[in-house]
Amino acid sequence: MGTKVPSNVSTYIKGCLSVLSKPQRKHFLTYICGLIWIIKFRSIREISRHFGNGLVDSLHHFMKNSACKSSELEQQQQHGIATILKGQNILFAIDDTPCPRNGKHIEGIGIHHGADGFVKGLCAVTAIVKTQTHQFAWCIRQYVPKRQCSEGTFKSKIAIAIEILASTKKHFKQKVTVLMDAWYTCAPVLNTIIRAEWTFVAAIKQNRKILVDGKETRVRYLAKGPRHYKTIRHGKRRLRVAKRIVYLPKVGTVALFICKYGRSRKFIISNDIHLFTKELVALYGERFEIEFFHKDIKQHLGFGELFVRSLAGVQKHWILVVIVYNTVQLWQNTQSQSFRKKIFHIRATTSYCSLTDLPRKHNIAA
Repeated sequence: MGTKVPSNVSTYIKGCLSVLSKPQRKHFLTYICGLIWIIKFRSIREISRHFGNGLVDSLHHFMKNSACKSSELEQQQQHGIATILKGQNILFAIDDTPCPRNGKHIEGIGIHHGADGFVKGLCAVTAIVKTQTHQFAWCIRQYVPKRQCSEGTFKSKIAIAIEILASTKKHFKQKVTVLMDAWYTCAPVLNTIIRAEWTFVAAIKQNRKILVDGKETRVRYLAKGPRHYKTIRHGKRRLRVAKRIVYLPKVGTVALFICKYGRSRKFIISNDIHLFTKELVALYGERFEIEFFHKDIKQHLGFGELFVRSLAGVQKHWILVVIVYNTVQLWQNTQSQSFRKKIFHIRATTSYCSLTDLPRKHNIAA
C-alpha cells in the first residue's frame, strides 16, 4: 500500500490545486480520494468520515457554496491534459448522457432521452479526447431544461456543444478530428468545426436534405440503386461502404459514406472529401469510446451518486469526476487495460495518503 504517486499524476493534480485556496485544496483532495477509494455510496458524509476527519458541513459547503468555480477547475485540468497531448493528433468525441434522479427540490431535473428510453433526472453534455497512446475526459457540462431556467439563461445541447468546441480551440494547435452522432450533426456545430480548421466525422439523419449533382434529395435515397461498394472489415464485422460527394445546405461540400451491415444502414459525413472508406470506418468506430467513458464513470466513479441538489453542486461533482477519471488514466497509462482494472489496481496497491500528502511534498499549503 506504499506505492508512490507517478510524477505525471502529481503534476496534473498540482495544476488543479493551483486554482484553489488553502481550505479548498484540503476538501478537493478529500473528495477525489472518496471517488477513487469508496466503491459504493459516495455520499458527502461517507467521504468526510473516511478521508476528511468527519467535517461534513465543511465538505458540503465546498461542494455547494464554495467560491471555487467549476469553470476554473475545468480550464486548469484541460490545460494540463492539452500539455500532455501537445503535438499529437487528437480525436475529440462529443455526446450526452442522462443521470437518473428523482426529487421535487433537485435543480435542473427533467425528462431526458437515454439508451433505454426516457429517463427522469439530470443530463450532461460530455466530451473526451483520444490519441494513439492516451484517452482522457475533457468536460462534463450540465444541460438544464428550458422550464427550469430563468428567462434568457437557457442553453440547448447544441449551444453547449458549440461552447465546448469554441473553448477547446485555444488548447489545441494540432490536427483535431471531431466525432459525433446524428444528434449534433447540424449546421451551427459543423460550421464551428470548419472555422476551427478541424475535421468532422459525424453520423447524419436519413431524412436530411442534400444536393447531389445540383438536385435536391434525401440522404436515405442514396442507399437505393446500384453503388460501388467496398467491403471493409472492422473488428468482427464486414461492412459494405460507398462514398459520394454531396452538398450539405448551410455547410458546404462533404463526403457522404453509405455504410451497410446486414439490413442496417448508417450514413456518415466528413468535410475531408479525400478520406478513404477504410479510414472513415476506423475513425467513426472510435466514437464509441465515449459510450464506454459514460459506462466507466457511472459504474466506478459515482457519476450519478449526487448528494447535492443545487446546479452548482452537481457541476462541481462532475468536474471532480472528470479529474479523477484522468488521474486514473494517467496513473495506469496503458491502453491494454480496462478502466475497471486500472482503478482496482490503484485501490489494491496505493494508500489514499499518497494523494493527500501531495501538497506537503510539493510545498503547497493545504
